[in-house]
Amino acid sequence: MTDQSMPQLARRGAAVIAAVAAITLAVRFYLRWLQSESVWSALSYMAQYFTLLTNSMTLLLMIWIAIGRPISLHLVKAIIIAIVLVGVFYHALLSHLVNLSGLELWADHGTHTFVPILSGLWWIFLASKPGFRWSDVGLWLIWPVVYVVYIMTRASFSGFYPYPFLNLPEIGWGGLIPGVAGLFVTFIVVGLLMTVLGRFFGPRPG
Repeated sequence: MTDQSMPQLARRGAAVIAAVAAITLAVRFYLRWLQSESVWSALSYMAQYFTLLTNSMTLLLMIWIAIGRPISLHLVKAIIIAIVLVGVFYHALLSHLVNLSGLELWADHGTHTFVPILSGLWWIFLASKPGFRWSDVGLWLIWPVVYVVYIMTRASFSGFYPYPFLNLPEIGWGGLIPGVAGLFVTFIVVGLLMTVLGRFFGPRPG
């Protein structure tokens, strides 16, 4: 049985993460709204980014857990893998491309650093862990596959590619395919690493 409520301490931790995610997403939206023509255009712009979509998904997940609702532990793990990789990809590949200061810097770190780190630590030390199934690998890959299909379809109309490794006109298929394959492989590797860590830390499912 893998659908259950989290332990009380995990629910409290989830509430903290939800608050951090909500504040940083709200600030990111406000800053974008100031540069946009309307609320809709600000939301549409933000909806192009894996970072912001995954933070939004994490926010909803943490709210659901914080209020004590049962949830699939396998789904929780899949979302945590995604948000952890938001931080990994940003700091390994993308952080050098931006130069921010003030509120923009703090908001940027909120979505790229604070929420990913807090979520990863929460899962390792507080969350109930599901048993591993090889079918979980497919679950881990659903979100990145959906995102790649979504953004490539959208960018084919808008001409805007939010990440360099997805910029098909710039890098061609010879650059896109290895980049996307590397993305999927990284999800699997991090998922397996978290599986190993989960055997040693935190509560087990009841």
